[in-house]
Amino acid sequence: MLEIFSLTDLIGTLSYALIALSYMMTRILWRRVVAVVGLLLEIAYFRFSGGDLKVGIGWNSIFILINLFLLVLLVRERASLRLPEKDAPMLRQSFVGLDDAQIARLLKAADWRDAQPGEILTQQDHAVDSLFFLCSGRASVEVNGSFETYLEKGSFIGEIAYLTGNLATATVVIDEPSRVLAFSKQRMAKVTNTDSRIAGIIYELLGRDLAQKMRRSNTRRAVSYTHLTLPTIYSV
Repeated sequence: MLEIFSLTDLIGTLSYALIALSYMMTRILWRRVVAVVGLLLEIAYFRFSGGDLKVGIGWNSIFILINLFLLVLLVRERASLRLPEKDAPMLRQSFVGLDDAQIARLLKAADWRDAQPGEILTQQDHAVDSLFFLCSGRASVEVNGSFETYLEKGSFIGEIAYLTGNLATATVVIDEPSRVLAFSKQRMAKVTNTDSRIAGIIYELLGRDLAQKMRRSNTRRAVSYTHLTLPTIYSV
């Protein structure tokens, strides 16, 4: 019986499968690791195949060195990224889907603020320079001068203005002593543009937050009106 798939063919197939898999991976660290393993197997495949493959092996060696260099940089960067110890549990719970290093990288785009009652985070029909995340405390939402609802810890503030670039749709005022993360739009853009995983999780969290606010808005209006009306999506 003819040998359809030799050991050399198996090594070659596995090497190209790993290289292809590395292109589909979203986690940069593992993408580099899988790419290096795939390239090493490809060199082994070249050697077992015979023939003059110096050019192919030479270029693969260059690609391996590049990936190893980038791996060292990634490992060093991750080693330097640490979450604030007292805030780590809250941050992990709030930004599910991101590892500690990614959350720490995200925090580089933010400033911690201790907000006091009466402090205005967003003002209706005014530009919003930051995306806020309420880590603790409470804020009240006003639309056209009328109270709408309260925002509790774990809420984003300014997400509509952040996503659309439009003016704030509501005024949000701190109601009790609160701790807030203020994400700069410019610094946030740098982080999300360089890490697709962080960008995807942030947009997912913002979408979930908006959906929850829409449900609460629909519930309030269902109580207030007997006919269907479109909800006001507040904040910002």
